[in-house]
Amino acid sequence: MYILGFDCYGHDAAAAIIKDGDLLGFVEEERFLRCKHTPDFPIHAMQWCCREAGITPRDLDHIVYYWNPYLGLGGRLAHILRYFPRSIGLVRSRGDKFLDMLRMKRTVWDRLGLDGGKTRFHYSEHHLMHAASTFLTSPYSKAAIMSVDAAGEWCCTWLGYGDGLDLHCLKKINFPHSLGLVYGGITEYLGFLFASGEGKVMGLAPYGDASRYIDEFRKIIVCTSEGEYRVDLSYFEYHLKGRPHWWSSKFLDTFGPARAKDGEVTRHYMDVAAALQQRTEEVCFHMADWLHQQTGLPTVCLAGGVCLNSVMNGRLLKRGPFREVWVQPAANDAGTSIGACYWLWNNQLRHPRTYVMEHAYLGCHYTKENFGSAIRQAGYEAQHVDNAPKRAAELLAAGKIVGWFDGRMECGPRALGNRSILANPCQAEMKDILNARVKFRESFRPFAPSVPEERCGDYFDVDYPSPYMILVYDVLAHMRDKVPAITHVDGTGRVQTVSRRHNPRYHALIERFGELTGVYCILNTSFNIRGQPIVNTPEQALECYQNTGMDALFLGDYLLCKDIDSAAAAMSETAAKAAQAAAAAND
Repeated sequence: MYILGFDCYGHDAAAAIIKDGDLLGFVEEERFLRCKHTPDFPIHAMQWCCREAGITPRDLDHIVYYWNPYLGLGGRLAHILRYFPRSIGLVRSRGDKFLDMLRMKRTVWDRLGLDGGKTRFHYSEHHLMHAASTFLTSPYSKAAIMSVDAAGEWCCTWLGYGDGLDLHCLKKINFPHSLGLVYGGITEYLGFLFASGEGKVMGLAPYGDASRYIDEFRKIIVCTSEGEYRVDLSYFEYHLKGRPHWWSSKFLDTFGPARAKDGEVTRHYMDVAAALQQRTEEVCFHMADWLHQQTGLPTVCLAGGVCLNSVMNGRLLKRGPFREVWVQPAANDAGTSIGACYWLWNNQLRHPRTYVMEHAYLGCHYTKENFGSAIRQAGYEAQHVDNAPKRAAELLAAGKIVGWFDGRMECGPRALGNRSILANPCQAEMKDILNARVKFRESFRPFAPSVPEERCGDYFDVDYPSPYMILVYDVLAHMRDKVPAITHVDGTGRVQTVSRRHNPRYHALIERFGELTGVYCILNTSFNIRGQPIVNTPEQALECYQNTGMDALFLGDYLLCKDIDSAAAAMSETAAKAAQAAAAAND
């Protein structure tokens, strides 16, 4: 049985396909359209899923959409009437999207060329798909579940638990009381984009002083009894006019004018970001404590865009009350396409759970012939190397910036070693070089470390696995001077632990770098530039390589260097130094 799940018309459109409970592929539409976080109907992702499964759309047994436009109608109508006529702007801002969703089955049939046949179409509940995406793909037979994002049909936060095949809701917090919309609205106040720039706010927060505005944020988001929170709507207008009409005059009177998109990031905006981040953590911890009291379970599964906040996730793990925290790599709306598949297969059709998401390498992949053709058509010269991980490690040890395009593309917003730009974490200046010459992005943005999972505790204060770069740990104090390029201003790093079993070539690369330098950790950032999605094809990788300050590019086992002589000399020198060090150690 083939089941296709998908999401669109919100943000981060994507599609996933399973066969008899096995996840065959999952990919975001942005990777095809080259439009970051696109909400468009994911026709390319859906077609790719069918090709990956070796079928045509007519062979699909079920198609599941991540949203049910019929849910929450009563709540929406009551809200509109309560605030009418001021709420007419909200109707105008969301009306077209609502109608598009009502017509979704017809759209699917038209775009995929279906005429009914055996394929069945299903609407599903948004936050239930988030819950399914994290729990039903987890290794746990029972776990608490917390899903937090901007808004579903009407629900903005879903608290419950999973038990076997079932998902039980204990509490819903509905629109307009949305932690995700508050964070998103203030993301726009700080000059970044909603549903895109929240990670920038998280990265900016450690530069600020939360104490300056934390009292105001505790008025804006109030924790109440029974694990709930409420938003003081007098600070906002999103509930009246919709996005992008975020803030009221009261908010601007309190915090001052919004930062222009390319304006200076002053101390004031850093302090606002710090207070927002702290209050978000406080509210989520408040809900987590209640959820643990209700369930008594040791594990929590997280989903929803707010749960991409890796700082919050890492602190929740260390703080408790849960001993284990599980977050799948596409916790944003894209991941609901996976949840849709497993909600139908496990929860509705009652098939036993057999799949566990152990890695994120579920996307597009290319052959040696694809690489060779792309290189020739672009007019480049490349050499085929016998041991690409070894050669890449030598270049990194010599201070080169390396593009690494290998294996199946990762899902989710983080590069995890298959579509990555790599650099030496030991060079303090590397962070500024990468931001200025390669990524073309804000100087405060941090870079993440990749470390073999068995060595995580050698560099960080927690050795709990973090394969999806979705948990932030403290860099050990005695290691911070050794890996300055991945140590954030507050002494933390957004960790990716690398498994030898799931990514042997990337693991071997890091191990070889460690043999050369004594540091078993490398800097890893996504293979893209500011404002663009992670590269999908070899042609896109070549274009990014050519137009940035990368020194070398690996396409599988093909190596391209902008300065071949310099790269060869650097690798020879690095190898010689390593040999000398090994000889000295043996003596």
